[in-house]
Order: sequence, then C-alpha cells, then structure tokens
Amino acid sequence: MKFDDFFQRVSEVTDVKSQKQLADLLGVGAAAITLSKSRGVPKSWSFKIASIFGLNSSWIITGQGPVYQSGREETFLVPKVSARACAGSGSFDVQENVIDEIPFPVDWVRKKGSPGNMVVMEVIGDSMYPELEEGDNILVDQSQKRVSNNYVYVVGLEDTLQVKRVQSQPGLVILLSANRRYAPVSLQGDEIDTLRVVGRVLWSSREYL
Repeated sequence: MKFDDFFQRVSEVTDVKSQKQLADLLGVGAAAITLSKSRGVPKSWSFKIASIFGLNSSWIITGQGPVYQSGREETFLVPKVSARACAGSGSFDVQENVIDEIPFPVDWVRKKGSPGNMVVMEVIGDSMYPELEEGDNILVDQSQKRVSNNYVYVVGLEDTLQVKRVQSQPGLVILLSANRRYAPVSLQGDEIDTLRVVGRVLWSSREYL
C-alpha cells in the first residue's frame, strides 16, 4: 500500500493531519515514516489505526467498502499478532506481523487499559496450565509495562517471549509458572536488566483481576 494513499484516507476521516501526529499515534519514529514511502505501509499500521478510530481496515488498505466498522459503537477490534507467548521454554516470532482482528466490547477494553496498545497473542506450551492452555488467545496491554506484584505478564527474556506470573521486590524478580513441573526463574541484580516487560495479560478465556 502506498503511503500517500494511506495517509490521505486516514487524515480524511480522523484528526491525524500531519506525519508527526501519525508517527506519534503509531509509536514509530520519523525514519519509519520515511521508509514506508519507499517500501510501502505495513499492514499492522492499518489494523492499529482501524482499531483506534473504529475504521474498516479493508477501506484503509484499498479505499473500497464501508469506511467504518460495522457495530463500531459496541465493538473494538484488537489486532492479533504472529508472536506467540510461550508457557514453557520460550519462543520468539515477529511481533509486528498482524494476522487477524479479535472483537472485544469497547467499553470493557477502555476500562481495562489503553485499547490502541492492546494486542492478542497465542499461548504455546503448558507451563501456565491450568490457568492458560496451549492454543489460548490472550489479550495483552502493552502500555502496562510497570510490574504490579503477582499479576500475569508477557515478558521478553533474551530472545524469548514468555507468559508468567511475576513477583517483584527490590533487587529480585521471580517468574512463576502455574504448572508445578516448572521451577520458578529468579532474576537478581544486573540480571533484572535483561528482562523486557511486553505488557500485562488482561484476558484469555477469563478475566485477570
């Protein structure tokens, strides 16, 4: 998709009127905008813009069909990404690759966090069983990176993405599995700096309180 077509359609029906506003909304730098002008706009940008403004992602991409999502007043479409959160030893895929859109009640996601920063990921492995099973979809709010003790998060450790319950205290972070066959992972001192918090898990087939 050509950048000029993409930007024209977005600016036509939203308050995004400059490339800087677009970059800020997408959470990318000016270099990414420049690159998209020569390589084309990533599909993930269209899905994110569609989710934030209730637009039809197909219309953003092609310029055809209805401009807005059907039932947009009640439903918010969260992009599902190809990255998979491993409930086991860990697995890493390209996080930016959007493969689907999952509908959620718009009022619910607004109460839970920042809808524009939410993604859906698939769980693989069994270390979080019975809380999470392989094949479950989980809703992750990437704006919630500050760890609240004993909540479930998707975390990046070295080259892996994992879903774990996190316990934190000064100088110590413990990653806990629900399955007792998996030992806790303790990070201390400088080891804590290797941990990347992707976001908090808000939902799978149940709500996390």
